[in-house]
Amino acid sequence: MGNMLLVMKGVALGIANIIPGLSGGTVAVVLGIYQVLIDSLASLLSFKKRDCIDSFIFLMLIGVGVVGGVFCFSFIIDWILLHYLESVSFFFIGVILSSIPYIMLSESIQIVTVSRVFLCVLGIVIGISLVMAKGYFFAEHFVTDVSAGYLFLSVMIAAATMIIPGISGSLVLVLFGTYSFVIACIKGMVWFDLCIIGVAVLVGIFGCSKLLHLCINHYFQLTMSLVIGLMLGTMPGIYNGFTDAFMFLNVISFVIGIAVVWSVKIFR
Repeated sequence: MGNMLLVMKGVALGIANIIPGLSGGTVAVVLGIYQVLIDSLASLLSFKKRDCIDSFIFLMLIGVGVVGGVFCFSFIIDWILLHYLESVSFFFIGVILSSIPYIMLSESIQIVTVSRVFLCVLGIVIGISLVMAKGYFFAEHFVTDVSAGYLFLSVMIAAATMIIPGISGSLVLVLFGTYSFVIACIKGMVWFDLCIIGVAVLVGIFGCSKLLHLCINHYFQLTMSLVIGLMLGTMPGIYNGFTDAFMFLNVISFVIGIAVVWSVKIFR
């Protein structure tokens, strides 16, 4: 896999992780790097020299793209969501709807046993609960000042969920009420808060990677059944209405979202 391609995939992950409702983990699965990403994170903690070097190079390339995507997109996300929220939401609905059959086919996922069906339904319930919680706590989206400890805690938990397909890390920040604060820190280059955010992200991601590594390597079908349920359950949280003025653009965006997923296999 070319280095530049890995960086570009990292950019896609970075953009996904600052859009409330969109899961960076889902994007990683669609891009074909999810299992390698989890294995690389877990192997860094194993301290095996050869594995650590390979994993570090992979994560460094992805990380460069993620940081670039987050910083660049954070400056325009407010404008895009203000003027084209409907169309953006339909694009990502198309992405997620087409991602589910795509992932099931490409990863040979079969939700056929009682335990897999149960976990899929559980994922749907958890996803819907997160969406309902987002609606209930949405006013907290506009928090303007938080303590360092609360910022660290919210970002750490959000970072842990960022690598779980179907759960949006930025949505978790919305639930904690720190989403706007984090975006403002990135745009304003507030270095003290950015350092706290950076450390929290590392702690959250590495802390969760070992558990995900275990689940994927030993309980792959069960884990992915839960993931599919989470994707289905959280999808309504992306929907932001439908008006006649944006009808054509919404339809085009939806179709493009589907096309993007099925064309990604060229770059896997």
